[in-house]
Amino acid sequence: MLFRKASSESEKVEPSEITDAGLAEWYASLSKEDRVKLGRYMKSSERTLQPSGPSYMFLYSAASAALADENYPFSAFLCEECLKNELSDTERFSISELLIDAYIGTKRYDDAKHVCEKNLDLYDLVSEFILKDNNGSLPENIRCRNRYIDIVVGIESGYDEAFRLLDRFFAMNLINREDLEYRKQSLKIHRLQRSFDGVYTYSYKK
Repeated sequence: MLFRKASSESEKVEPSEITDAGLAEWYASLSKEDRVKLGRYMKSSERTLQPSGPSYMFLYSAASAALADENYPFSAFLCEECLKNELSDTERFSISELLIDAYIGTKRYDDAKHVCEKNLDLYDLVSEFILKDNNGSLPENIRCRNRYIDIVVGIESGYDEAFRLLDRFFAMNLINREDLEYRKQSLKIHRLQRSFDGVYTYSYKK
């Protein structure tokens, strides 16, 4: 009886990473299952666009680690929990970029598109930090741009919408003229190939 009680009491003690991040109350609200999941990712460390507070850095790093582990539902949960807090524009943009991939991993495509739109709305406010963080160049991995096209083309076969998105990205300086023409040409080839494949796709009827 004595040992069981001691074990029960020890479960209430938050890991140092939790207390250091100022998330003791939040941690106490988690289910035992979610605490076990979180334990796998709380040692991670990730960079963000700007220096952030310890609670944000903890949740961002854990969500990023869960995403890398292909634990998409838990990564989405951590991102959603983080977004409940008061965040700067760069913090909101960065955690939402992770959420886009997490939603796609759980096949929540409409939710992913919705987050893409929110990040595109934020882009003008954070573009300076994005460029500065990448030595003045646009990074290749901007999820609200790349993954939006992935969903529209790969999931919805919405080529016309994809062309409109590319024009929109160009107007927002998210892609340059050369990239615009290259991506449009790639889409044209992809649509033609898909149409060509469809000509030879049929099933026998008995």
